[in-house]
Amino acid sequence: MKKTNVIKTDSSSLADSAERISKISIYLLVFLLPILFLPWTANILEFNKQALLIVLVLISFFSWLFKILVSGRARINLTIAYIPPALLMVVYGASSIFSRWRFGSFWGWPLVTAESLVNIIFLFLLFVLIMNVFEKKELHNLIYALMISSSVAFVYLILQLLGMFLIPIGFTKSISFNTVGGPLAAGVFASAMLPISIVLLTLSKKKYMILAGLTAAASFVSILILNFPAIWWLVAGGCALVFAFAVQRRDIFDSRWAVLPMTLLAVSLLFAFFKFSIPGIPLRPAEFFLKQGPSIEIARETLKSNPVFGTGPGTFTYAFSKYRDAGFNQGSLWDYSFEWSGSKFLTVLTTVGITGALAFLVFIVFFAYAGILLIIKNRDEGSFSGSAAALSFLALSAGFFLFNSATVLEFLFFFLAAILAGFVWQNKKEFVLKSSSLSTLIFTFLVTVIFVFGLGILVLEGQRYASSASYFNGMKEWQEGKTENAIKNIERAASISPQTDIYLRELSQAYLKGITETVQSGISQDEKAKKIQIYVNKTVNSAKSATDANPNNPANWSARGFAYQSLIGVVPDTRQWAEDSYKKAIELDPVNPYYPSQAGISLLKEAGLVKDNKEKLLAEAMMYFEKSIELKLDYAQAHFQMARIFSEQGRTAEMISSLEKAGGSDPNDPVLAYQLGLVYYQKKDYERAKKELERAVVLRPAYSNALYFLGICYYELNNKDVAIAVFRKILELNPGNDIATKVLDNMEHGKKALSGLEEEDVPEESS
Repeated sequence: MKKTNVIKTDSSSLADSAERISKISIYLLVFLLPILFLPWTANILEFNKQALLIVLVLISFFSWLFKILVSGRARINLTIAYIPPALLMVVYGASSIFSRWRFGSFWGWPLVTAESLVNIIFLFLLFVLIMNVFEKKELHNLIYALMISSSVAFVYLILQLLGMFLIPIGFTKSISFNTVGGPLAAGVFASAMLPISIVLLTLSKKKYMILAGLTAAASFVSILILNFPAIWWLVAGGCALVFAFAVQRRDIFDSRWAVLPMTLLAVSLLFAFFKFSIPGIPLRPAEFFLKQGPSIEIARETLKSNPVFGTGPGTFTYAFSKYRDAGFNQGSLWDYSFEWSGSKFLTVLTTVGITGALAFLVFIVFFAYAGILLIIKNRDEGSFSGSAAALSFLALSAGFFLFNSATVLEFLFFFLAAILAGFVWQNKKEFVLKSSSLSTLIFTFLVTVIFVFGLGILVLEGQRYASSASYFNGMKEWQEGKTENAIKNIERAASISPQTDIYLRELSQAYLKGITETVQSGISQDEKAKKIQIYVNKTVNSAKSATDANPNNPANWSARGFAYQSLIGVVPDTRQWAEDSYKKAIELDPVNPYYPSQAGISLLKEAGLVKDNKEKLLAEAMMYFEKSIELKLDYAQAHFQMARIFSEQGRTAEMISSLEKAGGSDPNDPVLAYQLGLVYYQKKDYERAKKELERAVVLRPAYSNALYFLGICYYELNNKDVAIAVFRKILELNPGNDIATKVLDNMEHGKKALSGLEEEDVPEESS
């Protein structure tokens, strides 16, 4: 008998410990998710928040299941509230199966992490855990944990916006950086936290009033400094909801507190209508987002071919590339690829299709209706936190029709729904697992399967994390000029996670850099040839692997085309391979002028290496450049390449016209300015040549070739003192240069500047 009691006591202790671990994991998640960022992965915010979500939810979920097995009892909250989040998860899963990139839709990064299937799965598990692990009275504590975390996030945001950088790491020294996401995402988060904090400020006990007041103040100050007009409309809506709640629930809401939401409502409407800034407060950080009109048009075009499940979670950037209007090319963001539509709802409609949009609406309507019923009918004073959560849920849901999302906002969406459901539905049934029953055996089997799958997810996530850290280190070393070390790190990342296209794509470019550095190195010719051959093979293989991993990303085909283009004249048939790759990129991104221009450059490069078929290659290249200019009239690169063709054909007037158009389209390109100046120099138009070469030197002060011809122009324009000074500058940059030394000596001794120099000695191309 005593032995049995000891076993029961041990089982009870284990069950209690497992339950504590399960709850603590959720508390940690609620506290850490809004404030977490780590500096050692390629994506410092979303990627790390996803990893935190996966790890802590799995720990909590496993602990909960372990408690059930050990105790032999399961208390399950049986309710219809699971249906909307489960439906959303199932639809996202189906969409991921038919996605344009299944791997990216499942995991997220390098696509949009917040929209990934993994995020939805673990947010659903979080919903289940909150509904079953926590009692109704404990839900208040979860809300207070969130308020502590959000207060920290808002205070940090405020300091960042004011230029007070508490954590002086490179990427944090920017007013646009915060722990939530972009500035707009931070504004939406603040506007969603405002209603719940105002309600709890008025209804909580004294010790919690301080926390609620701090959260309300920090969120409002954040909104005030961000000062986005659209966010003010969201704040106005939230404050109107709080005021309506105060009127409806006068039995618990002190009417004297009603002045607070009324005041904030008036202030928000004032800022929303008049859009003025506050003196002394820095201008808000800029953030680019797609407008509603183009977003709706892209959604419409996408649904014509993918009406049911869309293009796949997180793949909006592919839909944008395929269906954007050519009018984008006339703006300054013509080469920017948007990852989100104009709002969360339009993103879901485009990427998860009609079924995704309907499931999303069902989720919102279901919990909004439940929240309204809770506010109107429930007279239990202990449920005021649920009413507060309902108001914030409504505000956040409205925000999803106006703005994009982020992992923190997705978490808040499911969290508020779970809190709301926990107050509305408390129908926990206890099930006893008898040691010899079939149901216990089946449950144990299911737990084992879940554990194995969960462990597999943890291992895969660990691999992804390690590969992301290696990739981050590799890119950092590449920027520092340590190409070999960079290649090793990116190779490690690609070997750990071979389905991540960005690793393979960047690896091909790193190999090309390795070829360039090997050519310039001082090693023996035999060793150089062997090393170059290895790099060539690796370049081709990694570029091809990137398109194999994700054939629907135009950036992969572009990188593959560039790799082949760089090997024209070294590897046979690479011109045709390059052209075919760029054609595939054009198919996926038909209005981008870069791809036809690069296809033309590939043809032009081969034309410079052959005698046969040269005119045909030039004519075909011209067609590509004309296509680029048709897409973007002021595309400088295409105008410049057309000038090269005109030069080959001896059509000087057209060449000058194209160069002038190129220079006018991109006045900040020193190479274009140099080339145009060189043409004027060759025509002996020294005044116009001087003007263009001066512009080139202003843009690139150490541009030796531009300085050379600029010095000669000064000499020809009888400004010999300045010419001498220019050539002295050239010798400072290039000590011992024979040509510059000879020209300077000629000018200093009264001879003609180019006396004793052959024409071929004069540099003609930029370095």
